Amino acid sequence: MKRKKVVAAMLTAVLTVGMISGCGGNGENSSADSGDKELTIWTNMEVEADTIQEIANQWGEESGYTVEVIHESPDVQQFAQAAQSSSGPDAVIGIPNDQLADYVNAGLTAETPEDLYNDSDFSEAAIQACYVDGKRVAAPLAVETVTLFYNTDKVSEAPESWEELVEIAADNGGVQFDATSVYYDLGFLRACGGYIFNYADGAYDVNDIGLDNEGAVQAYEFINKMCSDYGFVSASVTADIARSNFQNGQTAFYIGGPWDCEGFDSAGTPYAVTTMPTFNGNAFVTPVGTQVSFVSNKSDEQEAAWDLIMYLIDNGATEMYESGDRIPAKLSEQENPEIQEDEVSAVFIEQINNGEPMPTVSEMGQLWEIHANNIKLMFSGDLTPQQTAENITSQLKEAIELMNSGKQ
Repeated sequence: MKRKKVVAAMLTAVLTVGMISGCGGNGENSSADSGDKELTIWTNMEVEADTIQEIANQWGEESGYTVEVIHESPDVQQFAQAAQSSSGPDAVIGIPNDQLADYVNAGLTAETPEDLYNDSDFSEAAIQACYVDGKRVAAPLAVETVTLFYNTDKVSEAPESWEELVEIAADNGGVQFDATSVYYDLGFLRACGGYIFNYADGAYDVNDIGLDNEGAVQAYEFINKMCSDYGFVSASVTADIARSNFQNGQTAFYIGGPWDCEGFDSAGTPYAVTTMPTFNGNAFVTPVGTQVSFVSNKSDEQEAAWDLIMYLIDNGATEMYESGDRIPAKLSEQENPEIQEDEVSAVFIEQINNGEPMPTVSEMGQLWEIHANNIKLMFSGDLTPQQTAENITSQLKEAIELMNSGKQ
């Protein structure tokens, strides 16, 4: 994939001045004297901040707005305080979708206009990521996921199933990934009928947990087998260790993302990528991360802010890909020849369109540590897969109940 560009020093200086003058303050903007209307945009996307500013400037020239784009990685409280100010952010462009629910729950987001875009124009996972409690509150900008890397010196062709993969890996250095994380284990669960929270009609039911049903136990049995029978994964194999071992040629297979390619290229690792092999006869669903954009419900320029967000989606996909390897969420933009000609990007796009987001609910934050701790106990032999599934589910229910106990 294309290598990421370093943000120019001039941009850094501009952003620094913007930050010193306050959260989104643009009263000193040189263009403001011309009478242009103003928008202040925060973005979590540091590498792409200059690209977003350039595209925003193009939109501003056409629409009569001065736009200031500021790189900012706010927490909800910081955003809430800034949004109360007349010079606060009108919108946020590009935050991970797993943060979106927190802003919605704090009452900070505007719903998207009904005719803003058609859901069918975007990757299904990206659209799912933009709904919270059945309401569409964001627009999808870019998508990412993980898929299977394999060492082409060790493996001549990609296996079609996970059952086949472990047999090949047994004689060729193994397969590694952070098997304690539900992020990497999701595909095994989904292929067997397990799930985190049931999703229907644009909303997650956090009371309907599918981590201890028959399918989930079957998935945990397979994951445990990769530890106990093959020794591929363990409590101590982190994502960093798995990446390093693949990069150094020690393992045959690795689950990773497009962000890993630069390191493998620099190290001269002989590799290829392929979509995930099937498991249990079903597609292997990987988690799709979506960079989403939303408008502050405190903004007096909501219509203009949504218009800018859609302008960026419709007119900036190639530039975002060139500056930051960002795969567009819009299906028509994914067909861009420049993107499709990159074999790695094409594989990731195919996997993205077979993926789903991690649940866009605040309760999801309770699962990560609970899942990891219980998988580690399973790997050590202290829990059976059945007990692991039961523990994860009961502990998650308790954590959610405690989390929500103080809410009215």
